[in-house]
Amino acid sequence: MSEKCRDSGSMVVGWLVKITLAIVVFAVVAFDAISVGASHVSGADDANNAALAAAETWRETHNVQQALESAQGAVNGDETVLSNGFSIDQDGTVHLIMKKTATTLVMYRIGPLKKYTVATIKGESGPPA
Repeated sequence: MSEKCRDSGSMVVGWLVKITLAIVVFAVVAFDAISVGASHVSGADDANNAALAAAETWRETHNVQQALESAQGAVNGDETVLSNGFSIDQDGTVHLIMKKTATTLVMYRIGPLKKYTVATIKGESGPPA
């Protein structure tokens, strides 16, 4: 086999490796971006559901601590209802602030990007009927 044929084969393998690496890097970046975006969107629903649970408990007990615990029990493991962001109006409307951490492959490991993996979301629910 001539020298020219062997060189062209290594060029093809080199390009395939570069293309594969580019696709892998793009896939990881895309996964992280979608995960962060999805956590912001789904977090709003979760925060409102937690506020509704707290409002229902408030209507039954008129106990702020039990209402807060009810809100905290209504969220997933990657979400936290902040006690300093929790309030109940006189009419029974519940306001809360929830933090949600996105599941990412790389972003949570990189210092300057880590802050983007945590979403702070406000939730609200009027008094249940």
